Amino acid sequence: MEIFSSFLFYLTSSLFGFIGLPVTSRIIQSRKLALSASKLIGLVIFGYLIWIFSFFRLLDYQNRGLILALFFVFIFCGVFIIWKFPVSSFKSEASLQPKKKKLPAKPSLFKEILWIEVISILLYFFYLWVRSHNAGASNTEHFMDMALLSSAGKTNYFPFIDPWFAGKLINYYYYGSYLISLISNLAQVSYLLSYNLALGLIFTQSALLSGALAYAITGLKKCAALAGFLVTSAGTLFFAACTLKGALATPATVCSYASSTRLYTPSYIINEIPSYSFTVGNLHAHLLALPFFILFLILLYAASLEVRPRLWSFILLGFLAATSGMINAWDLITESALFASLVIFKIFQTAMSVEEKNVKLNQIKKWILSGFLFAGAAAIFITPSLINFSSPVLGLGFIPSYVSRYNLQNVQYPTPIMALLGIWGIFLAGIFLARKVKENYAESFLFLLALCFVSIGILAGVELFFIEDIYSISNPPYFRANTTFKFGFHAWVMLSILFSVLVASFYKLQRRSFFAIAGKFLFAFAVLSGVFFTYQGSRQYFFANADSRTLDNFSWFKKISESDWAAVQFINRKIPGREVIAEAVGDSYTNFSRISTFTGMITPMGWKTHEWTWRFDGKKAKNAPIGETVETGWGVVSLTAGDIGLLYWTSDLALAKKIIDKYGIKYIYVGDLERSTYSNLDEQKFFQLGRVIFESKGAKLFSL
Repeated sequence: MEIFSSFLFYLTSSLFGFIGLPVTSRIIQSRKLALSASKLIGLVIFGYLIWIFSFFRLLDYQNRGLILALFFVFIFCGVFIIWKFPVSSFKSEASLQPKKKKLPAKPSLFKEILWIEVISILLYFFYLWVRSHNAGASNTEHFMDMALLSSAGKTNYFPFIDPWFAGKLINYYYYGSYLISLISNLAQVSYLLSYNLALGLIFTQSALLSGALAYAITGLKKCAALAGFLVTSAGTLFFAACTLKGALATPATVCSYASSTRLYTPSYIINEIPSYSFTVGNLHAHLLALPFFILFLILLYAASLEVRPRLWSFILLGFLAATSGMINAWDLITESALFASLVIFKIFQTAMSVEEKNVKLNQIKKWILSGFLFAGAAAIFITPSLINFSSPVLGLGFIPSYVSRYNLQNVQYPTPIMALLGIWGIFLAGIFLARKVKENYAESFLFLLALCFVSIGILAGVELFFIEDIYSISNPPYFRANTTFKFGFHAWVMLSILFSVLVASFYKLQRRSFFAIAGKFLFAFAVLSGVFFTYQGSRQYFFANADSRTLDNFSWFKKISESDWAAVQFINRKIPGREVIAEAVGDSYTNFSRISTFTGMITPMGWKTHEWTWRFDGKKAKNAPIGETVETGWGVVSLTAGDIGLLYWTSDLALAKKIIDKYGIKYIYVGDLERSTYSNLDEQKFFQLGRVIFESKGAKLFSL
């Protein structure tokens, strides 16, 4: 059954390709690249239309029959456009092949689609097979991600009510979770399964798109494979050194996979990269946004090839940047920097060209106009998502001033040189040794230059500036953890693709030249050092688990609490809507809020620290003297948690009814966790306030 659901989920996501191909085939010259990008473009277009209609309450997201009908209408229209208005030719990807050499016949469209699908299916099911060894959402922030997914899938309109704070709209990035729920709803696959199926899809698309982009530029399959590996599966040189050091120690020690992202103990900076994210499997905003970030790079690459910019394609780029920003706001910053860099380079290139002055001025005006179109489109498409969103970001901080203010010592600032070399050393060596890049990749050079410029800018920028957020207020030593994490994630992706392309340039040099040998050595070294984490991460996280394999991320809970498992099954089967349900309140990274998490129901208060983080108001704290306590949003969180505790404790029916009315509670759950959390729990009053609609091994669900 899980295999069938996995295939159905993949098939549904693939059908979006018929919606996207009429678009990608007209803006991307490379056929393979256009085919590879079509699924995500289709999802972005259809997903936004459904979301915006639901946002303005013109469409009930639970009207799944209508949405399914619209889905097939869009597919039919896409097929009709492809059939009626076919694109006769694409530009050859084999740009690295000698010009005088006769190029092989281009494979048929059917064969190229077949090869892309074969590669995708193999990647998808291989990742799911590995994940099935430890698919349970039982640690880190899996509960949070599952709560967002199940809530997005079961809501009627957007934005939805926070699953962990009754009566409050969600104040966190949920758009990526919504897109996954859309695929899940269309495929009729349970969210308990689609959580892990989404990880498989993100892994597959990220590997495929990064490889396709590298291949479109270089024409070399080995470099395409390298890009896919580096972006999704490779670890850092730092982790490889840690592993070797442990193996040579007496006695031998094992380098934990977690040290791939937390380099020190304690680690005041976070250097998370995709391989760690795919291992742990948190369906976080930064990971959900990964394939869309690479898709943006592909469209930017296509735009960079245009001598005379087609302005509508820049509107599409702005739309995609807005989508990325709705999934993860950090992506919008990096993508805007990439676009701005490319436009500036294009303007400079045009100004230095030998064309007539009037022609140059006309082209420069178009590139400037493209910048306004990009910014305008991004602003228009992202604005609805910002109406009800209150950002916890306080601004841009200057690191030297902040360190001096708090007198911080030994907080890994500036970033230790060994950490910089251990994470970025191989990439930087590839950039330093690269030769004849402009000659080999004349058409792609400005795009590669933009990747290099922004990536290096990020590495330098996080040493001078940081985004002020809750860390900088509540825990100063970790003030730049989020900044190094989020922007470093982007830098890894860009440098992985850039490095793979630069390595290909060495293959055009004389075989025995120093740089040719150095390039091939870098290629092998990048693979060998990267595979240390691929092996150790899989061995430690997945294959150390001896339990039976499954992709159901809640099955592990059945073993420790069969009654909770049964309650979740009952609610998902019998209560289709989202209602407020009282359950035990606890803090982050625990099993609290388990009922609302796996059902999409709404609990008055979930993970307390997370809710505080999402609604953090640090403006007062930022300007307060060091050491002074001010209210930043914790008060209402604590008050709500206290009310729920009182609801379970009190024997006063009137007081209990008052709390129930205050939060609009429709159901009350009493299980082992409630009894252990509230030792003086008075269960008898619930029989007077409502009736039992479910019971299993002492656990009861009361309907009020």
